[in-house]
Amino acid sequence: MSLRFIPGPGYATKVQGADIPAPSAKVVRDTLRSGAPPSSLSTALNSRHPLEARLKNWDATQHALKMEGLKRLYGMAEPIKREMEVKMCADYVPAQLGGPSNLHKDILEGKDTTIEWEDVFKGTDNVYELPDFHSELETRCRMKW
Repeated sequence: MSLRFIPGPGYATKVQGADIPAPSAKVVRDTLRSGAPPSSLSTALNSRHPLEARLKNWDATQHALKMEGLKRLYGMAEPIKREMEVKMCADYVPAQLGGPSNLHKDILEGKDTTIEWEDVFKGTDNVYELPDFHSELETRCRMKW
């Protein structure tokens, strides 16, 4: 594991032509058999900006750097313990406490001081349709008799 804090370049610089036969044999691609929509080679190469691939992997790289630092400082048990705590917090998210946005998980990941797009627009505008806490807990723990 390297101590890289900026994600590496993950954009394509060339396009593989594996499904293209020989240059002398012009063939129309069968989109029904391949299951892919027709696209040109230039869209596979030029559709994204190189910075977008780095920003897409930013959080994963920062998390890997943090876990590697914890492993080198405290040993292997600390990153494993933190990953287990995050997984336990992410497993059960009651709808009454915000649904997909989990405050406990944000605190463990160090994201409790940031406001992102998903924090503002959750998609749960109608609070009256949510089940109450106890009925949701009974359903998840299979206590409904």
